[in-house]
Amino acid sequence: MKLIKFVDVREYDTNAPAIAAHLNGVLRDIRKKKLAADLIGDDHNSKELKPDDPDGFADELSAGVELTYRDRNRNSERARRLAECRAVASGTSHLKKEEVARLMPVAKGIHLAMAKDDHWADEIAASIHDEMPWMANASEYAWHGLRRAAQRGDPIALRPLILNGPAGIGKSVWARSLAQALELPMADIDASKGTAGFSLVGVERGWSTAQAGRPLDIMLAKRIGNPVVVVDEICKAVSMTSNKGTFHSFTNGLLSLPEPVSATAWECPYFRLQFDMSHIIWVLTANDVSVVPEPLRSRCQIIEIPDITSEQLQAFALKRGGKMGLSEESMDAIIAAIIRAPIVTGRRISLRDVVRMLDRAEMLEGRPRVQ
Repeated sequence: MKLIKFVDVREYDTNAPAIAAHLNGVLRDIRKKKLAADLIGDDHNSKELKPDDPDGFADELSAGVELTYRDRNRNSERARRLAECRAVASGTSHLKKEEVARLMPVAKGIHLAMAKDDHWADEIAASIHDEMPWMANASEYAWHGLRRAAQRGDPIALRPLILNGPAGIGKSVWARSLAQALELPMADIDASKGTAGFSLVGVERGWSTAQAGRPLDIMLAKRIGNPVVVVDEICKAVSMTSNKGTFHSFTNGLLSLPEPVSATAWECPYFRLQFDMSHIIWVLTANDVSVVPEPLRSRCQIIEIPDITSEQLQAFALKRGGKMGLSEESMDAIIAAIIRAPIVTGRRISLRDVVRMLDRAEMLEGRPRVQ
């Protein structure tokens, strides 16, 4: 793991009662030593004392020194002002206590998961390709990126990519498999939903629904600075206009995040602080990349994914069904359905359909038998 600076906050003790208690203790010690010095005096006998003797003498003679109400009141006021100044200096004076508590674990930095070695990169790519061979273009891209990071001794990193291909071929499934294989936390956002923009960057303070965005949430929760963030249906990203006339565009909100320069000091509208979001691994999916705005396309590596064949769907079903422990009868039924479905339904069968078949078979096999 590598530790990097993540957010520009400073750790200061802003607990006013604790600061006041410290000031009271310091004042009490000063008065003890002054009393001891007055009692010892400055004659020929005091010259025989060792340097530490007055301190010990102060503890013996003035253990009962007490502060007055005025003393404690003045220290409490000083502590209150000092706590306020420290909160301003830390950059968190506008946040609630529970919000500051979320940031403190990463105040000194956040960890980046590191690439291990070439063999590790080879195994990751091979495992993903073995499960989804029709995604070979994406798996090869990830393989080269992981090997490059491993050879340089860098954290796990991939240039933002857009997986472009027909619907239902497993683009999102591939991205989730990648995150799982890399043992990285993952957040997914559906760009086609009206509230997707708020899920991405968050909702600014002052609104009843104010919250941080999903990518930042997962980073704070897992304390990992290079999670995988999957954005589904980027070609169907929507824009919204609030009742007050405020325009919200998903792609405009996303533009600053895949760009390393702007992402290094990305300002969160909820926390109103700058975070380093430049190490996120972005995987976007699209059915028609041509409708994705050019500024976003220019920030990403576009990878074309061909349509999945019936044979590939059958191979996927056999492997996934074997891992799920499905019976031979269930697998025979699923394979037959994959072969006949296009004829019966008049449409192409997708990976989503196969996954639903597998889930359905697993549920039926787990159902108690009626005698």
